[in-house]
Amino acid sequence: MEAAVIGIVGATGAVGQAAARALHRWGVSELRLGGRRKDALDEFALTLACSQVAAVDLFDPAELTAFCNGCDVVLNCAGPAYEVGDRVARAAVAAGADYVDAAGDDVLFQQVARLRPGTAMISAGMMPGLTALLPRYLARQTPGTPQALTGYVGGRDRFTVTAAADYFRGGTSFGVARMVLRNRMRIPETAPQPEELPFYPEKASATAFLSTETERVCARLGIADAGWYSVFAGEHVAAVMRGAADAEALARAAALDSFGRQTYQLIVVELATSSQTKTLVLRGSGASELTGEFAALSAHAVAGKRIPAGVHHAGEILDPAEAVARLRDSASVDDLAVLDGSAQETGCYVEESV
Repeated sequence: MEAAVIGIVGATGAVGQAAARALHRWGVSELRLGGRRKDALDEFALTLACSQVAAVDLFDPAELTAFCNGCDVVLNCAGPAYEVGDRVARAAVAAGADYVDAAGDDVLFQQVARLRPGTAMISAGMMPGLTALLPRYLARQTPGTPQALTGYVGGRDRFTVTAAADYFRGGTSFGVARMVLRNRMRIPETAPQPEELPFYPEKASATAFLSTETERVCARLGIADAGWYSVFAGEHVAAVMRGAADAEALARAAALDSFGRQTYQLIVVELATSSQTKTLVLRGSGASELTGEFAALSAHAVAGKRIPAGVHHAGEILDPAEAVARLRDSASVDDLAVLDGSAQETGCYVEESV
């Protein structure tokens, strides 16, 4: 495993840096860092021993192919995902490398499947990704037959323009807003969510979003009822969300809401079974950091030959116990706990000090 060469495309971005640091921390001695700016790559590589660097243009097939040649695994952390598409995947497969993508949805899954890779994982981020793995982990910790799932993901955080563009363009390709699952059927969510949400340290707005990922996880676990909510804290972000999709406006709003405040991301998952209810709470430093960490975890598993051949959604194939053990020791995870009781019973509203 230690001898495997893992190439990271987009290595100087927030997600790519988090992924590279995690892999380096786990003992991966052969990292190949790729990005547009050689000076930024050289500067970042100084912090990671035994790293190779190579300038690579995503829209230059020859440069991409040259970067992927010699890699055992190629991890794509570049975006926006809707512009990157399967460009990196095509180059990786042509070079004989396995492939991991920190982003990706059902469309990318189909595109990569048509390439017939050795092993590939997509959706290796916070959402989708962690939002599939954590319910699977919680199901293993909760005796009884799974019946109902409730989840909240979000917080007060910064948005890069790239991440904001992916948020606006990507959501509709792998789910539907303001819908929940009841008796295994999609129905509109009509009940307004309170501003005081369990475990959130401040008032926040929550909007139902039923992803195809959540539907697959529920089908796998036999869950009939599910509600998953995207959460945003901060008045400027909330105002942008009420208007037309504008990635630059969202990035500016998030920066204003985060100025002088501690950023955070919370994932709260409640699972009710036939015998009891438990709640999992993960608190992390930010979406980019959590995405990078989970992408690294996915690439590490592929490089270690712990994932079967074929194309997989990362959160639905990774071993939950192994993944959570690594996440608990992660620099981007402040806390990860499983509590007895519902989210409302175990969580409380605490006014954030200013």
